[in-house]
Amino acid sequence: MENLHAVTSCDVAQKAMIRTWLRGALVILLGTLSLPPALVSVTAEAQAGGPRLERDRCAFRAPRGDRLECYTLVLPENREKPQGPEVRLKVAILKAKRIVDLDPLVYLAGGPGDAPLVASSIGADPLSEGDWWNDTANIRKRRDVVIISQRGAAGAQPSLDCFESRQSELARARRRAVTENQERDILIRCRAEFDRKKIDVAMYSTPALADDVADLAKLLKVPKINIYGISYGTRWGLEVMRRHPEIVRSAILDGVYPPQVNGDQNEPEIVRAAFEQLAADCAGDTLCRTRNADFSNAVKTIVEEANKKPFKIVLQLDDGPQAAQLDGTRVMMVLMHMMRTGDAALVPEAISGMTRGDFRVFKQFAEDFEDDEGGLLEQNAQQFGGLFNTIECRETWAAIDLPSRAKAIAIGGIYGLDAKASKLPLICPAWNVPPAPPGERIPVQSDVPTLLMSGTFDWLTPPSWGKEAARNLSVSRHVVFRAQGHGVSSQDPCAARLRDEFVDNPDPRGVPPCRTNTGPDFAAAAERVRALP
Repeated sequence: MENLHAVTSCDVAQKAMIRTWLRGALVILLGTLSLPPALVSVTAEAQAGGPRLERDRCAFRAPRGDRLECYTLVLPENREKPQGPEVRLKVAILKAKRIVDLDPLVYLAGGPGDAPLVASSIGADPLSEGDWWNDTANIRKRRDVVIISQRGAAGAQPSLDCFESRQSELARARRRAVTENQERDILIRCRAEFDRKKIDVAMYSTPALADDVADLAKLLKVPKINIYGISYGTRWGLEVMRRHPEIVRSAILDGVYPPQVNGDQNEPEIVRAAFEQLAADCAGDTLCRTRNADFSNAVKTIVEEANKKPFKIVLQLDDGPQAAQLDGTRVMMVLMHMMRTGDAALVPEAISGMTRGDFRVFKQFAEDFEDDEGGLLEQNAQQFGGLFNTIECRETWAAIDLPSRAKAIAIGGIYGLDAKASKLPLICPAWNVPPAPPGERIPVQSDVPTLLMSGTFDWLTPPSWGKEAARNLSVSRHVVFRAQGHGVSSQDPCAARLRDEFVDNPDPRGVPPCRTNTGPDFAAAAERVRALP
């Protein structure tokens, strides 16, 4: 390098060109060598302008002894216009210890709009946050686990999110200050900006997401895939089974949301049923009955008191202590959060404590809810996730029977408060996305071996929906976990074990490896309360 100053400018240019060419050739060679055999031919398809996988640098690390590969899946935004705008989706492959089976497990996230490959806090590792390495350890003994991001969600390009995330203290403060009128203005401007950028929001739909999975399987050149969907991910997975049955070896659907069900139509009735089941369980348990007399009336009294005079408490949050005033709607949001996360047994303890002026149990879950989701401190419940808005307005709200829903809320009392606070009546007119065709709401019929799992206290995707979906799945089994809520595979070791065994041997006739019908553990809940400081 020292001699470069002594040669002519022509020699410098020529040598620079040679070095550039050599570096480019070396990069291509190394990139090809680092790709698994199935992906070596991807570059040829990329030159043709079709769907392609591009090897990417991983923004997160695998634990010692584990391996990870990261890619960007590049697809047409509109498959009928392959030369038009593209979408870029993150893909992570958690590699098997020893590949025995070539059909990987493909995880389909919920939401819509969940982003498992994006950390919830700045500088964190999303795979560690989600405990992915431990949770998939048994599955990765034999097969890869593939995580694909949703088009339009955080981390994808383009992202349809309309407001900064909650990752920083400043961002949290800004969101908390947004009024309902400001929220509507933000959404209108955001939607107009997508039109200006020629982003076709109609292409961000469940069928489009299903086709994304099929394209990924084709590019990976795997013979079959196993689907593992949670919440909205189950609707996504069912659509893959409908549109691309030939690629699916088995499906695990946890918290089932079939397309023939409208999640916003009868929420008050579903919430009431969950609370009535909990009241019956408490009344049938000597300890719970003794510690929490007349549970149903106690819930009603607490919520109605909060509506008259909101409870004032200080929440210790990730960004410091925050004073909160919680009305009846927000109280119900926290109680429903407890049910959803598998802590239904603690709801009676929280209510009886609040009746005595002891908010310790309730406060613990209010802090968890606010840190994870927000909504307690903000001036109004907010939904700035553009993918959520697009899919829910297109596939749910457009099919709502509005008079029937209004009647359900009116007679639902405290159980209709959450539905009444829904933002979709505000969002959908401003979002202006065309409704889904009726054919998308037809039940999915399939003979793919399918395991469906539900939690008794899951008011978000109740067990009745899993039962409804199973009617049209000829090789399926629906298992209800008696004490759990939403997403049982992350709440109950038995559910996780059943999932893992089903992937290896997808036979719905198999006997569950552990008990699923054990009710809420009120004794353990009482012990947890006694241990509180």
